[in-house]
Amino acid sequence: MTTASQQLKQSLSLLAANQNHMAERFIAEFEFAERLTAAHPDRAASWNELLQRAAKCVADVVSAGRSDQVETAVLKAEQILAPIGEVAKTYTAHCVGHAHIDMNWMWSWAETVATTNDTFTTVLKLMEEFPEFRFSQSQASVYALMQEYNPELFEQIQRRVKEGRWEITAAHWVEGEKNIVSGESLARHLLYTRRYIQENFGIKPADQPIDWEPDTFGHAFTVPGIDTRGGVKYYYMCRPGFENRYDMPLFWWQGQDGSRVLVFLDASWYNDHIGTHRTAWLLDYCQKTKLRDWLYVYGIGDHGGGPTRRDLLRCRDMNGWPIYPSFKFSTAKAYFETIAKQLPDDLPVVNKELNFEFTGCYTTQTLIKKINRYSENYMVEAETAASIGWRVLKKNYPADKLRAAWIDTLFNHFHDILPGSGVRATRDYTHGLFQKIAAATSMIKTQTYRALASRVDTSWGGLSSLPQARQPAPQTPELASVAFGGGIGRDTSFGALSPAGHVADGPRPYVVFNPTAWDRQEVVKVSVWDAHTGSQAGDLNSKRFIVRTPDRRVLPAQKIGSGDYWGHQYVDLAFPAQTKSLGYAAYVVEEGSPAKAQGWTPYVAEDADFPTYEGGAKCSTGYRGAERQPLGPITLENEFLFVEFDRASGGISKLIEKKTGVNLASSDKPTAVLEYVLERPRIMSAWLLNDAKLTICPVQWETFEGQEQGPYIASVGGTLKLNDSTMSMTFSLKAGQPWLEISLKVLWLERGTKETGIPTLRLKMPLALSDAKARYEIPFGSIAREQNQGEEVPGLRWADVSGAPSPLTPAGTEAGATAGCALLNDCKYGHSLDGSTLRLTLIRSSYDPDILPEIGEHQMRMALAPHGAVGPASVPAGLTPADLTRMGAAFNQPLQVVPTDVHKGTLPKQAELLSCEPGNVLVSSIKKAEDERALIVRLYETSGEATTAKVSLNAGLWGAISGAEEVDLLEKPLAKSTAKASKGGFRVSVPAYGIASVKVRFEK
Repeated sequence: MTTASQQLKQSLSLLAANQNHMAERFIAEFEFAERLTAAHPDRAASWNELLQRAAKCVADVVSAGRSDQVETAVLKAEQILAPIGEVAKTYTAHCVGHAHIDMNWMWSWAETVATTNDTFTTVLKLMEEFPEFRFSQSQASVYALMQEYNPELFEQIQRRVKEGRWEITAAHWVEGEKNIVSGESLARHLLYTRRYIQENFGIKPADQPIDWEPDTFGHAFTVPGIDTRGGVKYYYMCRPGFENRYDMPLFWWQGQDGSRVLVFLDASWYNDHIGTHRTAWLLDYCQKTKLRDWLYVYGIGDHGGGPTRRDLLRCRDMNGWPIYPSFKFSTAKAYFETIAKQLPDDLPVVNKELNFEFTGCYTTQTLIKKINRYSENYMVEAETAASIGWRVLKKNYPADKLRAAWIDTLFNHFHDILPGSGVRATRDYTHGLFQKIAAATSMIKTQTYRALASRVDTSWGGLSSLPQARQPAPQTPELASVAFGGGIGRDTSFGALSPAGHVADGPRPYVVFNPTAWDRQEVVKVSVWDAHTGSQAGDLNSKRFIVRTPDRRVLPAQKIGSGDYWGHQYVDLAFPAQTKSLGYAAYVVEEGSPAKAQGWTPYVAEDADFPTYEGGAKCSTGYRGAERQPLGPITLENEFLFVEFDRASGGISKLIEKKTGVNLASSDKPTAVLEYVLERPRIMSAWLLNDAKLTICPVQWETFEGQEQGPYIASVGGTLKLNDSTMSMTFSLKAGQPWLEISLKVLWLERGTKETGIPTLRLKMPLALSDAKARYEIPFGSIAREQNQGEEVPGLRWADVSGAPSPLTPAGTEAGATAGCALLNDCKYGHSLDGSTLRLTLIRSSYDPDILPEIGEHQMRMALAPHGAVGPASVPAGLTPADLTRMGAAFNQPLQVVPTDVHKGTLPKQAELLSCEPGNVLVSSIKKAEDERALIVRLYETSGEATTAKVSLNAGLWGAISGAEEVDLLEKPLAKSTAKASKGGFRVSVPAYGIASVKVRFEK
């Protein structure tokens, strides 16, 4: 810029400040012409001459103080610059008006409704005044709330949509979190949003190919693969997570399965007004992309608001400036379709996750995150149960209830709700939605499982006079007795199935359901209510119980608790159960001892293919006698693991996988200890982490001792004290399960403040490994990350750390061997790896915008699953991503136990309903199709190997299959289906790291 130009601009700026419109106009035009000249070096010589002449033309008037002649001088200067103006007009700003409406961020639901109503009222009034104005709005949730609370305004929106002036950019129910939700949740955002928009606005998915996510705090690697299967081609974002983010404002984002979406990365942000201040961004974008069309998103407010009259007048005005880009009212789809025809061949391809943003949001508001995990689990379980009820029991499928519960679940994914960056009113509303979700899904599962149990033959339970198999009708009234048990207040408060026993005293059958599509053998818990008869009538604590298994064995039941609830006595029992893939098995509990059983195979038959559980899980308390004299270490052991605890810290000093002898812990750095960190204060404490100013590790135990002794559950644990907070922590081994479970209950009274800092509780796991690397579960997949210096990263149900075994590994391990340990959890998301130490953040007391997000009771479960060294061919190579995912799913979705009575039945005592092979392919969900009497089975591949999956369905229960068709996530047929049906199932091709959905039809 020359000195003369600078002087001219200074003089014009004074005029512009005095509302001289022509002065402001010429400043903007002149600056743009200068930038345009720099962008076209081949024309720089001639254009610079024009710039000097134009500058002199206006400068002469300004320097002479003839402000009344400025307009004439500007018009003359614009004529001089006309050759530059011809090129300037080939650059176009596609102005897309929108409103960023945060769903329950800093306000209540009532205010969200009011804000949406006011914003849309303004937009509709502007449309009456400005016929050329176009408006784009995302989030199906805002339309649904208008439909409910202001149906007249909703009808006006429908008319504007039909005219083509109101664009719906909603592919998801909300602009949501995309790191700490399940893959199935992302699929349901697409399904239910697309259906809602088509039902209410007549817009087909192909007519709305955009995923609009301006403020989402990071994007999982698998999102392109999910989005493209839901009709998405284009992606709008502002937060990509990587450094030098705006060097690539337009790029192909390639997902883990090779699918691609075209991403516009908005460097000028989504929350702005129309003005001259953004033309520099336009030219920068055009130079980097080799295009001349730029997306200009405008509309003020996180609290709604949107475009203003000033914006629209400004757009009209600036479009008429001759030495300036074209400004055009447009839509997002029109913009993407424009540039899609002219993309350069060398457009960058980004082949990774787009993280990390606001890493504190992986852990803030832990109870919101817990209800999200439980909601996602419950929804899939309820759909599976409802599908079984529909096909096997001929019950009506509760489609409306499931859809409503899914929509509540999806709403809670909003990017200021699930990440925890909202106020208390946000938290309260979210918890209320979860109570509805839990009630709906619990009742669907309860009714289906009880009806199915009433059809299962339990006549082998031992009564001489048996009722006939019951039809799918309410329980018969003659069963009413004190033996029912209330169940209220026990286990059901968070949406679990009720343990109430609706049977009379005597043999008590329990049907164990497996909600996952692979074989399971695990220890289950049952509650026996009001056992007032028998040899020791009324004395529940002194009674002994046995378990009859479907394969004619008799096992002793392990008593793990008892009590009295409002006059109802109960005893809790544990025993090992085995179920086939997505199947069930009936067990019978009754008084007695295996040694006195008549007509049954003795305890643990030699020919049984089920593991021997005699002493299968045991605890050595490390003490002797009433004086509790120390005698050796405190240990837990089952057929898979040997665990030794450090008395001082309560941590694990030995964690040995018995098959290989690999020890993942050490006595100098015990693992699985609690760590308290007080972060230094900082702004945006809900969003951002800070350094520690105080660390206490390990948190000290008040008591630590043996608890359960086996044979099926062995446990140690005790209580801990931290400032004003109290905790109880239990380590458990169960027979037949290859992980060590950690249960933690916390009364958390630690408050974060801007003066003191942010109290945080973590599980710390030093592992005896070197060169450690971590892999984490992400939606519909997993990812290995390089971060190993304590960075907080997101993961779903599991994280796995592998590396070279330490010297504690047995001699003879081959060079290059690896070992590792998986950490499972039921409600946490924030992990970090520091060298070979894995941490899981459990509670974090941020203080803004919610001043008390964590005060109260917390319950959580984790588990450690060590895996051994790779060496000789006889030694397994550890856990695959599919193995880890199955373990994570099993840990989150325990076997479901439903009491019934002894009766004859039309269904066998055990059965498999559905299975899938090979092992690298997993079943994600099973549901009834939305629009026809067919079943949708969704699969995904975990190991990066394109696979033909074989799914078997029990035709005797589901019915004979008449056809199978591959569909997308919207349940619409693919152009080319790879699914092939047989009477007992189907085969389908599943891409590497990809998804396959199959619609299965039945003969009747």
